[in-house]
Amino acid sequence: MNPAHGNASGVTDFLPMIGHQECVQAKDALEDVHRRFAQHQQEYMAVLEGEKLIGLCARRQVGMVLGARFGFAMYSRRAVREMMVPAATQITVGDSLADVLKKVFTRPDDYFFDDVLLVDAAGRFLGLIFSRTLVRLQHTLLQQNIQELEANQKELNHRNQEMENDLRMASEIQQALLPQQYPQFPAGATAESGCLQFYHRYQASGTVSGDFFHVFPLPPNRVGIFICDVMGHGVRSAFVTAMLRTLVQELGHWGDNPGELLTRVNTELKAILKSTGELIYATGFFLILDVNTGLIRYAKAGHPEPVWLRPALGTAQPLACPAKVRGAALGLFEGSRYGTAEATLAPQDSLFFFTDGLVELFNAQGEEFGERRLAEELLKRRHDGLQPTMDAILAGSLAFAEDHQFADDVCFVGLKINRLAQPGEGSLAPLDSQVTVPS
Repeated sequence: MNPAHGNASGVTDFLPMIGHQECVQAKDALEDVHRRFAQHQQEYMAVLEGEKLIGLCARRQVGMVLGARFGFAMYSRRAVREMMVPAATQITVGDSLADVLKKVFTRPDDYFFDDVLLVDAAGRFLGLIFSRTLVRLQHTLLQQNIQELEANQKELNHRNQEMENDLRMASEIQQALLPQQYPQFPAGATAESGCLQFYHRYQASGTVSGDFFHVFPLPPNRVGIFICDVMGHGVRSAFVTAMLRTLVQELGHWGDNPGELLTRVNTELKAILKSTGELIYATGFFLILDVNTGLIRYAKAGHPEPVWLRPALGTAQPLACPAKVRGAALGLFEGSRYGTAEATLAPQDSLFFFTDGLVELFNAQGEEFGERRLAEELLKRRHDGLQPTMDAILAGSLAFAEDHQFADDVCFVGLKINRLAQPGEGSLAPLDSQVTVPS
């Protein structure tokens, strides 16, 4: 028997499976039928009426009837049609293997091992198939299916491993694109002795993140900060963050005008994403700080406003963004334009930039952590220093959440202005020591 004769999804050639073609006529007496059984080893014979198949008779049944007390005298001359198997299984050459196996292997135990009658499309008898033949065929097909599943699983595991390796590399590249050094003023100053302090916490909800930020120097004495949040998660979002970083760097000469920079970033990004035919967008916030004067200029593209912590005044509130400054998310509309707003930071003031994954957390009562609670918690810790304050906020938001985990990517960036630059102090330069990136 070759399993190639059968395919569970299509028509099967059952002819090679025929085990024998023993048959009797329906009018034959049981005595004659018993004699026929004695001439061969088969357990069943087909019962025909002329050429028409009408059923199946069994050796054991005929033998039991004739062997009983007075059985031979009472039944030997009766026609075999009166002693046929009550539930003969008949299949046709055009039946699918799936239907045949279902019909055969759902039979009651009493008839499970009965031979199966095979007929042609016109109903003419062709032969009998042993049940054990179909059992072996089913076993062979199951073995083949198992082997195919194992091979498919092996291939799937291999592909999954490749994807995991690719994702791991993408994550490493994305981490490498984050600031490894913060700009400092003057050159050679430490974070404590220089004009500026930075700190960030970055946590992806998956292997790669749709959140991103960039901090870079803008000669002579300014620093630029860009933060963005691409819709969704995963590789697609991470790819868009890389594009945004490149665009911001390429358009950095517009740093004096954050609104114009975001306008041009939006135009370039929309042109790139338009060909994909999918809706993809990113919220963003861009700010420049003049180290000499504390002046900040900023623009917003659908992103949450940073919290402005002013210890001297005892306040923590969102950085005001007038209507002319607010604009739609980047990549959403082709003609979006963004304005520029200004404010002035005083020494010891801090700005806290974040993505919505930090604040869109809910407790068991359905209350949101929210931007207001973030500002309140920052104000409580206004004398604690940048790093301990941000670490405490991150831990507090996790403790607040009902499931104690972030459902979205989280990017949290802090900037503190220790003091303004003094005349003749030098130019802005990258800090020599590397930033410790939180795990």
